[in-house]
Formats: sequence, C-alpha cells, structure tokens
Amino acid sequence: MAPTTSSNATDYDLITLGETMWRLSSPGHERLDTVRSLDLQVGGAESNLAIALARLKKRVAWWSRLPENALGQHVAQALRTYGVDVSGVYWQPNARLGTYFIEFGSSPRPTQVVYDRANSAASQMQPSDFDWSILKRTRRLHLTGITPALSASCLETVRHAIREANAANVPVSFDLNYRAKLWTWDQCRPVMDELASMCPLVIGAARDARSLLADDKTPLDELARILHERWQGATVLLTNGEIGVFAYDGTQNYHIPAFTNIQIVDRVGAGDAFAAGLLNALLDGKNLADAIRYGHAVAALKMTIPGDMALVSPTEVERLLSEASADIQR
Repeated sequence: MAPTTSSNATDYDLITLGETMWRLSSPGHERLDTVRSLDLQVGGAESNLAIALARLKKRVAWWSRLPENALGQHVAQALRTYGVDVSGVYWQPNARLGTYFIEFGSSPRPTQVVYDRANSAASQMQPSDFDWSILKRTRRLHLTGITPALSASCLETVRHAIREANAANVPVSFDLNYRAKLWTWDQCRPVMDELASMCPLVIGAARDARSLLADDKTPLDELARILHERWQGATVLLTNGEIGVFAYDGTQNYHIPAFTNIQIVDRVGAGDAFAAGLLNALLDGKNLADAIRYGHAVAALKMTIPGDMALVSPTEVERLLSEASADIQR
C-alpha cells in the first residue's frame, strides 16, 4: 500500500521511524522454557521514544511498515492510544510482525532476550514508503542504529531520511543503540560512522562507544571529544548507567550524574526514555545540561514502570527534578 500524503498542516515536533514488535515476557522471573503464559506489550526503541514524547505533550509521528492484519493493527492502535500519529505507516499485505521474548533475570542470572524478527514487514522498509515532504513541517527527526541493522533497504531508508532532513534544515538525533543479535561490530562500525557523521546530535551507551573505537581505557569525557571530531562536529552524549552522561558539544565537556536510589521494576526502555526526555527539553529550548537532567528524570521514572514505555507526565518529571534540586541545596 503506497504512502498517503498528509493534508494536516499542523507541524510535528518530532518524527521517528523504526520497527515496533510484540514483546512477550514471562511473568515475574519464570524461565521461558517452562512458562505457561506470556505477558504481551508492544516495544521498539523509536516507538518507545514517540510514546514518551507524546505523554510529555509533544506532537509526534511514528513511521514504519506494519503487516496489514490484526497484529499490525494492534501495534498501531497501541501507539494511537498514547497520542502518537501513525498515519504515515506503510501497510504491507501478507507480511509478519516481529516479536521478541524476555526472560527477566535476577542476579546472578541475567535477563535474556530472544528475537523472532527476521523478514518482518519493518525489515522491508524502503525510502519510497514515506512522504518525505512532511519533514518540512517537522521540528526534529530521530533515528537509531537498530533500523539500519535490519536490512540493506532499511539502511538506505535511514540514509535517505537523514539526507531529506538535512535538506529541510531539520535537526537529526541519532541513537547508536547497538544490538549484538543483529550484527557484529565489524559490520556495524562503518555504518555507524557514516550515519553519525551526518547528524548534529548523537547519543550512545558508553560501552558501545568503547566497542566502536576498540578503546576500553580512555576516560569518557575524552572519548566524547574524540567522537565529536570523528563525527564531523556532532554533539556527543555517552550514557553510563548510574554514573550518568558524559557529553561534549564542541566547546564544553559535561558530566551530569543520573538519579540513584531508584526502586527498579523494569530496566528495558530506559535508554529510550532518556532520549525522549532529552529531546523534549531541547524542543522546549533548554540548554544541554538541563536537557540531560530532564532525560535522567524521565529514565528514572520509566524504570519504576513495567514494560518498554515511559508512561510519565510532565508534572511527575518536574516534581522529581524539583526534589533533586532541593536535596542538593540542603
């Protein structure tokens, strides 16, 4: 089904594209090989971010391919429920929806993820699926390194998206989001370098930055400066769990600690929540340091919620930031 041109003149605050799957998890900490029922949610890095931003009162669209069946409709309706525009989705007949399975671990047993996403509808995305003229009415574009790992056509779609956004003077944020189950670092490294070099804002886990550079010794503040130069002057943010974010914007280094003393319910999606909070704050005109703090707050709140999604409100985020500021002043 060909893409439909939007007639809505209202600007989007952000557009993102990528794969969203069914997430099937074993209840509690049961093993997948003995479980008798599974909990169903939807999840995907880009749609997680879109939902979080919509909950924070931003106008967001999510693009992808979905199978033209009940499973695809379930995913689309889930996003609509949270306020995300899915009118740009390409509906593909006789296609399948990607799924992934989670077995939650408890130390020393790690959480396990099993993907069943090969040849999904989303993995067949191509540039002609979408109406790129809509970017001219959009404030930001957000992409991740998951989508180009899915197929050659997905990689070309991401390249095309960045070129179209750059031509429309729309800032692009890129989250490395390396997935070892999708490709190796030898396959990934040149692609990440190419795409990150085309984007003014790049977010990545510190472990991914170290793997990309094969460098496990350089301090993270210096690593951010190295990647800034490597990626043609991009502002680089490296996330490092509770230690926080190390960033470099070309003029200044930042280290903003994360929130601690969190009663963690579900870590999955915390990185997407951080990116959503960061971009929400940047859309509101906040400086980089305050935007990083806002991202930390959204991620902290997300980890108290089961599932992939940061179902939080601006009031909750502001309250957490205010309480943290009061603690510092005591």
